[in-house]
Amino acid sequence: MHAILLAGQPNRGLLKATHPNLYEAEIPVGGRAMADWVLDALQASSAVSSIGLVGPDSLQRDNLTIAPMAQDLFGNILQGLKTAPPQTERVLFVTSDIPWISGPIIDTFLQRAPRDVDVVYPVIPKVVVESRFPGTKRTYIRLREGVFTGGNIFLAKVSAVPGLKERAEVLLAHRKSPWKLARDIGPGLLLRLVAGRLSLDDVQRRVGRILGISGCALVFPYAEVGVDVDKPEDLALAERELGTQASEASGQGWDIS
Repeated sequence: MHAILLAGQPNRGLLKATHPNLYEAEIPVGGRAMADWVLDALQASSAVSSIGLVGPDSLQRDNLTIAPMAQDLFGNILQGLKTAPPQTERVLFVTSDIPWISGPIIDTFLQRAPRDVDVVYPVIPKVVVESRFPGTKRTYIRLREGVFTGGNIFLAKVSAVPGLKERAEVLLAHRKSPWKLARDIGPGLLLRLVAGRLSLDDVQRRVGRILGISGCALVFPYAEVGVDVDKPEDLALAERELGTQASEASGQGWDIS
């Protein structure tokens, strides 16, 4: 499996007040760039054989292929595809702002993801998030099967990605707003959302028709892929948890560079 780390988000949001780094991926957590924790997880995955990076040169590592950054998220997705080896059929996209992800979590996602669809996207139950990260604030959507937040990784068929640009950009821009997403997918589904009768299958089918692809919303029991660091309180949480881990590793003489 070829994995692509998306690390090209400029540091212009809420995190800018905490650190002056040009890119969010470079912001330190536990004395290391936030993206380094995600790169560690990708390299620890038994399923990932090669890694591409769309981000700043400061994140360079051995055996890592870097692609130039674009001006927007989907542009970076397309740039990332250029790092894939020839004849690659599927790629795993991972954002750089989920520093608590691990190799086994990545392996579990890839093991559970169906291969008969174009895109697999994880959705994490609210109860899972609140159990793993009590008090954290996420964007949730209530569906018939439960209350979910979206993940920050996805598996995609290479041939399906380039044709998504115009249609996918709208959905990506609205990914943090359930109401805007519901409006995008139609008034009928919006009414069912309000009534609590909208199902995961309804969303899959409608989004698939909008984008012209087949997709799967995979219910995934790991909050680590659904809690990203995009606010100062998220960064403080990551520092408390991973900073302690880094300190303990350093005290035992482990190489965490």
